[in-house]
Amino acid sequence: MKLNKEDIDKVRHIEGFPIAKDEDIIALSQPPYYTACPNPFIEDFIKEHGKPYDEATDTYHREPFAADVSEGKNDLIYNVHSYHTKVPYKAIMRYILHYTEPGDIVFDGFCGTGMTGVAAQACGNPDSKFKNLIEYGMHNVKWGAR
Repeated sequence: MKLNKEDIDKVRHIEGFPIAKDEDIIALSQPPYYTACPNPFIEDFIKEHGKPYDEATDTYHREPFAADVSEGKNDLIYNVHSYHTKVPYKAIMRYILHYTEPGDIVFDGFCGTGMTGVAAQACGNPDSKFKNLIEYGMHNVKWGAR
């Protein structure tokens, strides 16, 4: 998929649009997954990979997540690279498991260290010790990648 000036014009009005040349935005982008401006392909991406929302049939309900989310920073995956505000992926997994179901799209609005993506995938194949810990403390957990 290619990002072009017409695509950029569709999102140019959105607050936070970068002050940059269109050519630079295009050069920095890897559409449809990443664009260096508001993503003009997000609606198409959700249509292809997500589930359509129907208010009449939607039964989604979750109570607020209230639990101690204390995770160490000594995990091998966590230590692959350093970043000053990185959150351990196992802490993020708890929120993903609480608020989503397998196959759901998980929005990572900060897109910083990649730990949200790691957490979403790890929900499909957690290590057995962590899985037992989660199942002991959380009810109705549905395992599977998001």
